[in-house]
Amino acid sequence: MLLRCLLPCLLSASALAAPPSAAPAVPVEREFRDWVVTCDNLRHCVAEGADTDDPSLVLRFLRDAGPAGEARTEIHGADPGALTGRLHLDEQALIIGNEHWQQGQGDDDDAWHCDDAGTIAKFIDAIRNGKRLSIDDAGASLDGLVAALLFVDEVQQRSGGETAWIRRGARLASAVPPAPKAPGLRPAPYRGVELDSKTTQALIAAASELAQAPDSDCDLEDDDEPEKLAFRLNDSEALVLLECGRGAYQSGYRAYRGPIAQPAKLRMISLPALPGEHREDWLMSAGYDPKTARLSQFAKGRGLGDCGDSDEWLFDGRDFLLVAATRQTRCQGVMLDFPSLWRNE
Repeated sequence: MLLRCLLPCLLSASALAAPPSAAPAVPVEREFRDWVVTCDNLRHCVAEGADTDDPSLVLRFLRDAGPAGEARTEIHGADPGALTGRLHLDEQALIIGNEHWQQGQGDDDDAWHCDDAGTIAKFIDAIRNGKRLSIDDAGASLDGLVAALLFVDEVQQRSGGETAWIRRGARLASAVPPAPKAPGLRPAPYRGVELDSKTTQALIAAASELAQAPDSDCDLEDDDEPEKLAFRLNDSEALVLLECGRGAYQSGYRAYRGPIAQPAKLRMISLPALPGEHREDWLMSAGYDPKTARLSQFAKGRGLGDCGDSDEWLFDGRDFLLVAATRQTRCQGVMLDFPSLWRNE
């Protein structure tokens, strides 16, 4: 009896101890039909689905990496009121316990969210084979949901384990790799005397001359009253931001850096981007906060601001380093925090 059990038992123990397969590289953004998954460099993931023709309900699954990574499900875009009697799957009433669901999420007071891992798992099991989830007349497509959540499991190396959303198995939660740690970059805001008016004007004039060069793509003239800003970075250098293009709801900027004492040596700069992407040299709605040493940009995909991307760079005393990047690829008509692609803090 012992000999007959030995091989199966060894195989079973080997399966439980087997390390997870290699995780997809991050940051990553991938589409699965009507769903999009965005995972940042710390392997925090957001899976999001909506109707593609007329998005009105947005369903989100969010999860931190690591054995005890916190999970959350959010439903946005519904009118206020209890879920009981209003939630439907493929036009059939879907009964879920309300005890772990709460209403109100940030600026979206009508959103429903659940932070209980067990309830989220049961909710996924209830809808994974459906085609559309709806509340009253608002709905979200489920086409691509399973593939999207499976990809989240793969990124966080949960597949085959008890914490997986899709392919659950016997592998213990403790076998899930820990979340990567951010390096914790330190800003270096300048604490000395600010630029005086004369120096500011000299720096802006030098940058404006570069912007008006024949090979420049700046298309704003002084008659357009473009925004022109100058900031001290450290004892010897300054940053200049010039508005170089203007659209219906946002403007593009160029950034220049150079010695305060020699404005003629200012040069246009580009900024670090996500791995594999080109450096940024055209900044939308740019701004710099000297108190925090942060340079930022926010590009709207359309006037509503429900899609687009944003970036933040920290000045560490020598260089600008990318510390945050978010992106909302699809315009869904609901104002939500953009999913993170990069965090360095």
